[in-house]
Amino acid sequence: MKSKQEFIELLREVGEEFGCDKIVPHNYHPFYASHLQEYIDRPFKLLEIGIGGEGREIGGASLKLWEKVFPLADIYGLDIYPKNELDSDRIKTFICDQGDSAALEAFAQEHGPFDVIIDDGSHKRSDQLTSMFSLIAHVSPGGYYILEDYFTAYWPVYDGSTLAKDYLDTPVRWLKQSIDIINRNNLLSPEMKAMVPDWQIESLHVYPGVSFLRRGMAQNRSEIPEGGFFENQIELDQLRYGRFQDMFLATAQNPMNNLSLLEELKKLIDAHIDSAKALNDQQH
Repeated sequence: MKSKQEFIELLREVGEEFGCDKIVPHNYHPFYASHLQEYIDRPFKLLEIGIGGEGREIGGASLKLWEKVFPLADIYGLDIYPKNELDSDRIKTFICDQGDSAALEAFAQEHGPFDVIIDDGSHKRSDQLTSMFSLIAHVSPGGYYILEDYFTAYWPVYDGSTLAKDYLDTPVRWLKQSIDIINRNNLLSPEMKAMVPDWQIESLHVYPGVSFLRRGMAQNRSEIPEGGFFENQIELDQLRYGRFQDMFLATAQNPMNNLSLLEELKKLIDAHIDSAKALNDQQH
């Protein structure tokens, strides 16, 4: 077994050999080494979304990297363009639109489950969300769902936003929501719990530009204590915040509902200001 530092150097050398942007300019290889070192000498299945370029023989740097550093891996690549010139004994490429949930589900049913899934595709907000929601259940227990370049959620060219980051449904939102997903069995409200997907996430690791969601080997247990000081927690939560429940649930379902509420509030404030101005004009 290679040490972590040896694996980092191997990823760097092979990545530079094939011109893989995971190495330059992104510098993701130390993070990959931290999580995928355990796969070096064992058989496993890796799926990467996004192969690169439009020609049949163009792209594939990442697939070639994985093929060389993981000698026992079966490697699958998805792209919207045919890439069959890159196929080998252990690399298989398929045409599939990562924004098509039905196509992703059909592919995963036929070829999955996968130990590692990497989304390095279009980086568009809707595509990343479709892939995440369609494929994360097809990651084997103990495996990883890896999202690269998630920072595109802040950029309009990828249908993201910095100004509206707290109101758009983006991959970054779901990375933050993963804390709730990990603690799903500690949520008191059945209605709110139903809004949190049961992805069986065990841990979340977020680095600059790349994140790793690890699926658990078993359901995360509930830590909600019973009796004594902790009695009536559901009732107390309802007493304090129950009158806002519909608003909270609407926001959990779609954060854009927050924007609608703000728009309504702004209209009320503007109307109040206009009324105050009109009254002031009448008095003078």
